[in-house]
Amino acid sequence: MSESVILCEGYLDRAFWAGWLRRLGCTIPEKVGGSVQDELGRPVHRGQHMYSSKNGQDVRVVPCGGKPEVLREARQRLGQRAMKPHLSRLIINVDPDVDIDEPTAATGLRPQDVLAIGREFDPKATLGSEGDTALDGGATLVSLIRWETDDDQVAGVPSRQTLERLVCTALAVAYPKRGPAVGEWLKSRPDPPSATPKEFAWSHMAGWYAEHGCEAFYTLVWEDAAVAAELQSRLEKSGAWRIAKALAE
Repeated sequence: MSESVILCEGYLDRAFWAGWLRRLGCTIPEKVGGSVQDELGRPVHRGQHMYSSKNGQDVRVVPCGGKPEVLREARQRLGQRAMKPHLSRLIINVDPDVDIDEPTAATGLRPQDVLAIGREFDPKATLGSEGDTALDGGATLVSLIRWETDDDQVAGVPSRQTLERLVCTALAVAYPKRGPAVGEWLKSRPDPPSATPKEFAWSHMAGWYAEHGCEAFYTLVWEDAAVAAELQSRLEKSGAWRIAKALAE
């Protein structure tokens, strides 16, 4: 009896994972007594979502409410990894929050940082060639997924490495006319505040996904074949696709 757990920063990340995991073949378990339950028969609640992998393992997505909370929850889960259901895989998913225009800026959480966290619970934890930290001889694997892309800066895309930049880049490449339109609209606002990553993302949402709303936007991008292909190519390059695919098997 085991499960994989994805710790992400918030509900928008959870929505992106919803579309991604289903595209990879995961399914949503049937409700029992009005709620989805884990292998121990406990309701999946508090904003968490549960999926079943192709081989029937539970995959739990936990929106933590910010990067510090992701790391706090990671330590809690690792401390309880031997309890049922056994923690077979833990995914730490964060925004690097690095601006590509600032090459000397801090690079955010790295696999070596995850290894250091793992060694708080298993001093013999090791870092594998693909960047996963193995605890207890590999009984529990901890992987890092950073929302980022190394594309050059283009119109309609924020420069800060976040989920918004990843999604807006995929949209701008799949539909080349959209990025400039978003960029021009953001520039045309009278007395605007400084544009944040969310302003770019919500401009794409309002322009082409408004009837579905903000959270659904991050799920629906996976249902557009052209956008999904652009997302996949970037997630493969960052190593995130390998990790998510392993969860879904």
